[in-house]
Amino acid sequence: MKRNGLKIFLLFVGAVFLGVGLGGCAALKGGPPAATLNLTPDKIVLSPVLIKKPVVFTGSGFGPKEIVVIELLLPKGVTVKGVPEGENAALGNGTTDEKGNLKTKMGVMTTLNTLFQVGWTPLIKPDFKQARPLPPGTYDVIATGMYSDRVAKAKLTILPPPKKKK
Repeated sequence: MKRNGLKIFLLFVGAVFLGVGLGGCAALKGGPPAATLNLTPDKIVLSPVLIKKPVVFTGSGFGPKEIVVIELLLPKGVTVKGVPEGENAALGNGTTDEKGNLKTKMGVMTTLNTLFQVGWTPLIKPDFKQARPLPPGTYDVIATGMYSDRVAKAKLTILPPPKKKK
C-alpha cells in the first residue's frame, strides 16, 4: 500500500510541475496584450470640418511613455505629394502615458497636406484650387511603438462628398 501511495504522490508532483512548466511557457509565449488603435471618427468626408474636428487616434498596449508613429498605408496607384511610391504617409504621432495608452489627433498640416493635398500660395496659405484629395475608399492605418515595436491597425474610410443639391 505504501508503494501505491508513493506512486500516486510522485504522479501528483510530476503533474504539478508539468502544469506549472507548460503554463509558464504559455504565459511567455503570449507576452503583453496586443496593441490596439481606434480612430474617431473612422469614416470621414473630406471637408473643412476636419480642420476644426480632426481625426483622433486612441490606442493601448504600447510601452509606457513611448513615442507612437501613425501612418496611412497607401494602396497601389494612390499617391501623396512628397511621399515616395511604396512608402506610407505620416498621419501623426504621440507619446503614451505610463500605462501605454495613446491619445493624439491629426494635425491641421497633415489634414491639408496628406488628405486634401492642397497647393500653397506665395503667402503660405492653402490653395484648395490646386487640391488633389485622396480618393474615397477604405485605407489601412498603422500605429507603431518606437521602442516596443508593437503595431496596431485600424481602418479609415474616406466617403465620397455628398451630392450637390440643384
